[in-house]
Amino acid sequence: MFKPTKVTSFKSTPEFLRDGKNVEYTVGNPILDGSKFSAETVVKQGTAIFRNTSTNKFELVASDTPATMVGAVLTANDVKVPAGVDYMVPAVRKASVIKERTTGVTDNFITATKGRIVFDV
Repeated sequence: MFKPTKVTSFKSTPEFLRDGKNVEYTVGNPILDGSKFSAETVVKQGTAIFRNTSTNKFELVASDTPATMVGAVLTANDVKVPAGVDYMVPAVRKASVIKERTTGVTDNFITATKGRIVFDV
């Protein structure tokens, strides 16, 4: 089902955080939907993801993802997702971040995370 991996990159604060105060990580790691990756893909820290309510797995935010997305968070580490394999990734659910250092953040993502993830400090 899942391939165990050793996390070695969780030795420092993610670069997209404005500061380390009041940061909240998700309880349990979100599972990226492997069926959405046709080739091995590096998902960078600070990538916007959300939970698909029909599969309960997380997907990358796209430009057409609605503001009603559920479970919107930012990945906390760089991870290499093998093609077709569901993969766990640590994520930040509440923080003050630097938007320019994030990936895939759209206006709808900002709306969905209003009050949890702050972009305008």
